[in-house]
Amino acid sequence: MFEEIKAVFFDFDDTLQSRAGAFRLYCADFLSRYFPEVQGEEKEKRMDEMEAHVDGGYKSREEYWPEMIALWGWENPPALQVLVDDFNTTFGKRVVMLEGSVETLRQLKQRGYLLGMVTNGNSLLQNTKVDTAGIRDLFDMAVVSDDIGIWKPDKGIFEYAMDTLGVTPQQSLFVGDHPINDIQGALSAGMQAVRVDYGSFEGKPCADVYTVKNVSELLKVLTGKK
Repeated sequence: MFEEIKAVFFDFDDTLQSRAGAFRLYCADFLSRYFPEVQGEEKEKRMDEMEAHVDGGYKSREEYWPEMIALWGWENPPALQVLVDDFNTTFGKRVVMLEGSVETLRQLKQRGYLLGMVTNGNSLLQNTKVDTAGIRDLFDMAVVSDDIGIWKPDKGIFEYAMDTLGVTPQQSLFVGDHPINDIQGALSAGMQAVRVDYGSFEGKPCADVYTVKNVSELLKVLTGKK
């Protein structure tokens, strides 16, 4: 099915790591620092509220924090930019890799595939996630949309990634969870694609491409071995 593939490109959140798991850790840390008096069930409730309002990470920080301030009746909160910066500098230090994802990257690398990463988001935040995960050296290239001013699903960022590794669309496979940003974006650039049916978009309609529940299944898909 994917005989001509030379390079495999990955999304990060909800493809290689559990964004929800990582964000839960960030919420606990945030509340411990800003609301140390909030404990037990009330802390769990506020963590749930933080998760419910962030829209899987797709809501802007500038919109998100005023919502939380109003919801909590937070008197004398820090300046909005302080909260935005806290999110972008601290969240990335909380990473929860999905089972088998790191080993899959290592196995693909050992089998001679070029590896790339294409992820949307704030440059500091996403690059911190990659460094915290300790996987940067497994990739031959990694680009955050904010680094170059092109965001998925714009085919330009996929073309940038392929050009960086010197591969054609026919030689390229993109692996991601988002039906539009990842799958349709990659297909628009002429790449082949594999959908990871996980996270916020699990079960949502998507283009007719090969689907896996976990990236560890790629070893079987690409090499015929687990």
